[in-house]
Amino acid sequence: MIDCAQYRIGNSKLLRFLRDNNHNNLELQLIRFWSRHPRAKLSLCAIACALDIAKINLRDAIKSLVIKGILQEQSNGSGLITYSLSEKAEIQECIEELTKLDWREIKILERQLEGEAILV
Repeated sequence: MIDCAQYRIGNSKLLRFLRDNNHNNLELQLIRFWSRHPRAKLSLCAIACALDIAKINLRDAIKSLVIKGILQEQSNGSGLITYSLSEKAEIQECIEELTKLDWREIKILERQLEGEAILV
């Protein structure tokens, strides 16, 4: 049986966006991090500390999100590279939709991304 939350999330622009961009679990964790801090500009070290994840594990996921246009990479004059959320309207809309989900809806989204809760 599918409840209203499953149906709403299953038919959401956010789910289509995440599926279209083939996000793995670490990328989804980073996207959720940016949904809580949408205006942040952070270095790889700061992100790793905030998420309590080794920098080596984050590097590929962040690069993937940059390539997909979800994150932006900036370099200052001293060589410090920071990352921020893309300013593209589509990205901003999906991140805003993600911020509106409660814990239960996040779990439904994760199951749908894993293919456990398929709507027909």
